[in-house]
Amino acid sequence: MNRASVAEATTAVEEPRLAFPITYRRIWQLAWPVSISTSTVTLLTLVNLYWVGHLGTVAVAAVSLCGNSLFIVFGISNVVYIGGLAIVARRVGEGNLGRAFTATLHATCLAALLGFAVASLGYAAAPAIVRFFGAGADVEAVAIPFLRISFIGQIFLFVSVALSASYQASGDPRTPMLINVAVVLVNGVLDPFFIFTPGQVIMHGVRLGWLGWGVNGGAIAAALAGAGGCMLFVVSSFRRDKPFPRPRHVRVTLSLSEFTRMLRIGTPASLSMIARPLSTFLLLKVIASFGTAAIAAFGISLRSFSVNWIPYSGINTAVSTLVGQSLGARDQQGAARAVLLGLIVDTVLGASFCFIYYGFSREIILAFDHEAAVVAAGVPFLKLMALSFLFNAPMLPLVSAMNGAGDTKPPMIAAFLANWPVKLPLSYVLALPLGYGVNGVWIGMFVSIVFETIVVAAWYQRGTWKSKKL
Repeated sequence: MNRASVAEATTAVEEPRLAFPITYRRIWQLAWPVSISTSTVTLLTLVNLYWVGHLGTVAVAAVSLCGNSLFIVFGISNVVYIGGLAIVARRVGEGNLGRAFTATLHATCLAALLGFAVASLGYAAAPAIVRFFGAGADVEAVAIPFLRISFIGQIFLFVSVALSASYQASGDPRTPMLINVAVVLVNGVLDPFFIFTPGQVIMHGVRLGWLGWGVNGGAIAAALAGAGGCMLFVVSSFRRDKPFPRPRHVRVTLSLSEFTRMLRIGTPASLSMIARPLSTFLLLKVIASFGTAAIAAFGISLRSFSVNWIPYSGINTAVSTLVGQSLGARDQQGAARAVLLGLIVDTVLGASFCFIYYGFSREIILAFDHEAAVVAAGVPFLKLMALSFLFNAPMLPLVSAMNGAGDTKPPMIAAFLANWPVKLPLSYVLALPLGYGVNGVWIGMFVSIVFETIVVAAWYQRGTWKSKKL
């Protein structure tokens, strides 16, 4: 064999390729279980809001205030979700399942520590968080205990998120899907019996209610369901050797360097996800100045938007997974193809959701609250955000590609610029000094989304994510 042949053989060994082609079918195989998993989380929040809606606008406003705070906290879980997914997917692409198992173990331990820290700090800070908005004593009295109970449930949620990421990165999104379906079914059953007194609500001739814990009952039901889901994840992982078999005859130890690697990748992704809801958290101070109806309208709109994240989450997780695996196999062309297919699908979805939310904005608000002031504030917001889908949807697979590659700093910077120097001051100025009212807030949010899309697209085109080393 001549020297050229040896070089070619060596190159073939050192440059593995994924065993499957990256096609729409492959994206679909990875995406639909993730989408169903996301739908269960979305349904859990929507069902909770639906039952709480029977208690009146004050209850809806209280849950809405807490919802944005909890979404900020959920962003912290991106440390273990994106950090774990990027590292595990890369190890799978490399064909190193032992290191994939080690990454999963570290993600789970880190998630438990973060979840406990968030629960402890959140429980203590709940009164200050709620009172920051100045929404009134009636809303505060309901929101504070609800938020405290919800913070406790974050411990189980964080661990479940870390294990979900590892399962999905391994190519097994179905196990998290099945567990999440079980969680939402349990929560759906518990909610009315925990929230209402006996016979307080009658549906189809059935008298619902049992403990009568009100809004707190909804938080307790969600926390119990989440704890059950976390236990299912742990049992499945230990008893069935999922998502990876434990290395035999090898002592597995925790490594500071592995935690550091995960934090280095996951922290920017977490900050990117937090930047938006945290700025909105401050923006709620402006929204609250326009009354309880504006708060309720904002909360209902955000909850309804969570529906469109169902398909997006699946497509974008598939893109992140395939990009990570492809780069692990040193197949940059495959990674780029995964992004292209995701871009096409997300753009079509964005146009479809734009039509639905814009055309049925009034009906969506009325499904949760019939108060005229809530409808008047919510309809313009839904319509403007519907138009933003035309910009936001094509951005998502680009961010997913960089996250899957472990190049998480550019999306973080784009999110920070769009939400802090742009959204916050612009929304404030339009709403109050210029007198546009709560509609000024909606306009500021729209502009920030367009701006973020432009920055992300420009950074993606540089192509530095393709050469990121993990």
